[in-house]
Amino acid sequence: MNTTRVQIPRLLAGVLGLCAVAFAQERPPIEIRALPVGPDLFMLTGAGGNLCLAIGEDGALLVDSEYGQLSPKVLAAIAEKTDKPLRFVVNTHWHFDHVGGNQALAEAGAVVVAHENVRKRMSAEQVLGGLGRRIPPSPAAALPKLTFAGALTLHWNGDEIRITHLEPAHTDGDSIVYFSKANVLHAGDVYFNGVYPFIDVNAGGSIDGMIAAVDRLLERADADTKIIPGHGPLSTPDELRQYRQMLAAVREHVQALVKEGKSRDEVVAARPTRNLDEKWGRGGLEPDAFTGIVYDGMTKR
Repeated sequence: MNTTRVQIPRLLAGVLGLCAVAFAQERPPIEIRALPVGPDLFMLTGAGGNLCLAIGEDGALLVDSEYGQLSPKVLAAIAEKTDKPLRFVVNTHWHFDHVGGNQALAEAGAVVVAHENVRKRMSAEQVLGGLGRRIPPSPAAALPKLTFAGALTLHWNGDEIRITHLEPAHTDGDSIVYFSKANVLHAGDVYFNGVYPFIDVNAGGSIDGMIAAVDRLLERADADTKIIPGHGPLSTPDELRQYRQMLAAVREHVQALVKEGKSRDEVVAARPTRNLDEKWGRGGLEPDAFTGIVYDGMTKR
């Protein structure tokens, strides 16, 4: 699979919430692009998290909903692929570049599905861990109407769509979505392909949880599985293993400094990711920001 770097303004919009900056900088205007990943299955890309569209006789199902500003374009992209209505939207977690379109898509007739912690997070003000950005509660119309605790299977369009909640990793509401017939796995923001990931420590995230979540993904995947990351290009299990190796290396380096009693500033100044930055430190979080977030997750009480 192609591991070309994602465009910086788009990824930073998702990671840091610089939505207005991303929309202002886009020349030409942001479009929703559809990449076929299986029979009647498409990966949609725009400005926020990657989407997955499944179509068939039962109607359309969408994984995540993009920024709200792009909802008309998302609906138009769906209409280009099917004349059936959008029936379900599955949220992989609560961050606004993945749920921002919930209200518009619900008003178009979709039922929003998510882990129960997604609804809880969306219902109250949140502060993005490590970034300090305050996120106001979502309007009632944007909240998931169907929630689950552990796992949920949708028997839809002749497929088994398995939605599985993970232990806290990127957040405490992360779910992965597996399309059995096409052997396609949507990983949500547990997986940022090709760059350092954002981990929301205020929402229960940690690097230990991220590594455990990636292990769950790899258990589900086989050699032929196509993996849709939360951000970045369509991926493979081999690329996901490289990502895990990076996470494990960063954990080891930062953990050693924490055990020495180093402060957050001292850990960041030590540049524990320096041997990884050439490959992973371009296009997503800056290495120092990532190191600080990893430290926060390790030391949060």
